[in-house]
Order: sequence, then structure tokens, then C-alpha cells
Amino acid sequence: MKVFILTLCLCLHLVTTAAANVSLMPIRDLRPGMQGIGKTVIQGDTIEEFNAEILGVQGNEATGYSVFVRLYGDLIEKTGGVAQGMSGSPVYVDGRLVGAVAFGKTFNDPHYCFLTPIGSMLSLLDEPKLQLHDWLPQGTALQAGGFTNYGLEYLQNKLSALGLDAVGAGGAGHTSAKALEPGSAVGASVMQGDMTLGALGTVTWTDDKGQVLAFGHPFMQRGSSNFYMTKAWVLGVVPNMQSAYKVGNMGETVGRFNQDRSSGIGGSQGILPSVVPVFVTANDSDRGQGSSMRVQIVEDEALAPALVDAAVINTISKTVDRNGGGTARLRFTITGVDSKKNPLSIERENMFYSNDALLKNVNAELVEAVTILMQNKFEPVKLYGITVEAQVSEQAQVAEIVRVQAAKRQVVPGEKLAIDVTMKPYRSDEFTKTIYFTIPKDHPGGRLALQVRGGSSMAWIIELLRKQQQEGVPAAKNQEKRRTLADYVKSVNTADKNNEIIVDIATGHQTMDMNTAAAGQEAGLAGMLAGSPFKQKYPFDFIIDGEGELNIEIVKSKKP
Repeated sequence: MKVFILTLCLCLHLVTTAAANVSLMPIRDLRPGMQGIGKTVIQGDTIEEFNAEILGVQGNEATGYSVFVRLYGDLIEKTGGVAQGMSGSPVYVDGRLVGAVAFGKTFNDPHYCFLTPIGSMLSLLDEPKLQLHDWLPQGTALQAGGFTNYGLEYLQNKLSALGLDAVGAGGAGHTSAKALEPGSAVGASVMQGDMTLGALGTVTWTDDKGQVLAFGHPFMQRGSSNFYMTKAWVLGVVPNMQSAYKVGNMGETVGRFNQDRSSGIGGSQGILPSVVPVFVTANDSDRGQGSSMRVQIVEDEALAPALVDAAVINTISKTVDRNGGGTARLRFTITGVDSKKNPLSIERENMFYSNDALLKNVNAELVEAVTILMQNKFEPVKLYGITVEAQVSEQAQVAEIVRVQAAKRQVVPGEKLAIDVTMKPYRSDEFTKTIYFTIPKDHPGGRLALQVRGGSSMAWIIELLRKQQQEGVPAAKNQEKRRTLADYVKSVNTADKNNEIIVDIATGHQTMDMNTAAAGQEAGLAGMLAGSPFKQKYPFDFIIDGEGELNIEIVKSKKP
């Protein structure tokens, strides 16, 4: 049996070596002082060579091995040492592939780095062995193309929560027409289109089947992954006190990286990643300016909410070309199917206001909706597309409820009660609108307290619930009434809006019969926000704050 297993492993090794058309050098054959060459691109798509000296091997079978090397030569002097984007650069000794440039250390001599052995990279489909380093992967900074200064700052803030960073570089421009080969520049991208976001690296190994290994270290260490594999065009190397880095354009999509582990990234050409199309339009109503952007983001549960968020904010930022406060009306539609191919759709429109930081406040509902769909606990979801429309103004389109008055104090069950609501817009005169509330037809009679409030008056509860959810605060007992994904989708589609006046029975004023009808209500803050089954809403072109209360007598028959 041992002879058979050894023979099988040897055959697999020979097949792999033959497919890649290159001999591999195992760790055991390396000796300090060995000289080699590496391959990378520092300008355009021309592969150039640099020199490498083997200094030693670190690690063991349990933790994995790394090869310590010194890089030198004209190319290394041009780049100022090992640069981000050189990750994955193959290094050969006597024509045999040793491994890929992977780890360097900031503020140290940039001529020294570690290689990830090619043997570790070829086993990407296996669970990776843990490798502990205080050395940094040479190429994990994402390059963001098509972003405004504000959009980039916003993106950086969102990515930092995921342990990632981005620099304003790259984009869509001149790209390579050459096939990928060891030493070629390659992109691993999570967003393509009018905005791009991804990392530049170097191809380490390819074979005749179109398989590609690159980077020599993790991109995001997502394990089984779903990233664009793109060609790349290197514009140059930017010197940096911490670590120099390549700047380039993400080019044609040629495949998908489906493995992202400690020893590198791997994937296949000719197979495209699963993506979500996103279309964003924004209009500045004050200046009559508008713009739109189309992007495709990778279908990734953890990344998608942040990527959609950043794409929308960047489009709005580009359109309004300013910071500060104002009012925004945001409309979005998300379509897809659940695990049984049943259609799912979230359609939502709302208004938002801020006196100093509008762009930080407009996207909370959209991000929450994408998160609910992609990270729900019930079943996997396939998204077909996301469409967003934003209309922005510097004007403060807000109003406050100052008075509420019922047309009559006595009504019968089922009657439609007229309510006059007086509102005071920002820096404008008061005005009064009449709305109606239908009295529950099964009300047994007696006193009924009605609450009349603006949709934004409960914004503090919404924000508190979001923070509790993000921080993992346990829900109150019996609070969770949403049992399926469809329940969550319905809760988003029917949630109160900031530009609505809401009339509902005040908390604590439901009778026994009415409590029976409301038995499905949630408790606590969520229940307060959801309201009773008798809640009625009226939309306006203002964000409405404030509230009032009415006391009504319900009689079985009207008095003569």
C-alpha cells in the first residue's frame, strides 16, 4: 500500500510538472548562496528579470516553510526594493521554480523578503497550514479606480472594518493583449465597470488547462472565493517610506480566482465569477447636474454590502461635488431569487436629511437590505441586480408637527376620522393638512388614544436597533416574530418612511379584543417601531419630525 501511494503521488507530481512545462525545486534541495532569477512587470506588460540569492529556509512541516531571499539587480534598484504588486513573482534557481515573492517588512531593507514555496501553492485546494509572520504580504492594498476624494475616503472607512485598505490608483485604461504567463501582472478584483477595486500582483505558475497561481500570499484569505481574474497594465512603481507599490490598470477579465488561502490565490481562466450588476443614477436638483455609473461587484456575502454602499456614495459625491448637509431622496430596487427559485424583490424609497454630513446618512437602509438578503440565516439568495436612484438638494426639506386636532371627539367603530395636522417647515410658514384614521371596527367602545407622529421622529430607535444588531446584543424574549426570509423582506418593504405621517393607537391603549388582533406584534423597541396592525400612513414631500396625541371616545352609536 505504501508503494502504491508513493507511486501515485509521484505520478501526480510528474503530471503537474509536465502541465506547467517547468521543473519544480523542492525545499530540501535549497542551499544558502544559491543564485536565481525572478520575473515581474514594472512597466506596461513587459516581463523583466531580477536577481535573487537564497539565504535560507524558515519553518517546519507543521507550520509550513518560507524561503528567505535577497533580491538585487537593476530592476530592484529601479523599484527601490520589493514593491507591493510584486507578490507572486516567480523565482527560479537553475531553471527550476522555487516559489513566489510573498512577504517583506516595512521600514527594513526592502531588498529582503520571503518566498512562498511552489509546493505550498500547488496545494491551494487543500486546507492551508497556518504560517505566522510579522512580515507583510507584498500586494494586499486594494487599488480603487474611478473614485472621488470623498468616495475614496468613504471606501477606506468601510474597508477598514474588514481589515482592508485602498489607495486611489488604477482603473480602466490601456491594458495588455498578452496571455498570462509566469511573471505577468495580474489583477484580483472585487469590482469592475465604471469603478474598479482590486489588487495587482504577479502570476507565479500556469498550466495548459488555464489554471493560474499568483500572489504567494492571501488576498483576503477568504478560502473558497469568487474574484475576478484580470489582465493588468502596470503604469509604474510608486516609492513609499513604508513600502513601494505598483500602480496599474485592471484590464480584461479572463477568469476567476476561486481559492484565496495562506499560500496564495488560485483559479482558472475561461470561468467567470458570479457577480451582481449595480446601476446608480444621481441628480443634483439645485444645479441640474446628473451622472450615472454601472459596476459589477463579486457575489460575496461579506463584501457586497460595503461595495454597494461605496459605489452609491461615490456616484452621489461625483454628482454634487460638495460636502455638507442637505436633503436626499433615495429609491432602490433589489431583485433576486431564493434557494427555491422564488422571486425576491425589495423596493424602497425614503428621504434623509443632515445639516452637516448628508452623504454619511443616505445609505443605511440600502446597506441593511443588501445585508439582510446576503447574510440572512435562512437560505442562500441569488441577486440579479440592484438599481439605485438618488436626488440630492442643499435645501432643508424638513417639517415639524406643531399641532394635531381631530374633526370630532366621538366616533363609532369603523368610522373614518378626519385629523388636521399643522406642520412648520424649515424657515417657512405653517400649513395644515387633513389626514384620516379608520377606527378599528371591532373596538368595544370607550376611550381611544391615538398617536400622530412624523416618520423621522422614531429615527433614534431605528439607529439603536441597527447598532444592537451590529454589536450582537441579544433580542428580548418573544421579540423575534420574523420566521422566514420573506418576513424580513416584507419588513423592509413596509417599514415607516421619514417623509410620512403615521397615525396609530398609542402604546398601552389597545383593548383585550384589539390585543388579540395584535398578538403577532413584536415586543420592546422593535414592537414600538412596528406599531399596531391598525397603523395608517400618509406620505409627504418633507421629512417630518414631531408628534402629537389625540383622545377619542368610541361609542356604539352616535348621539343625536
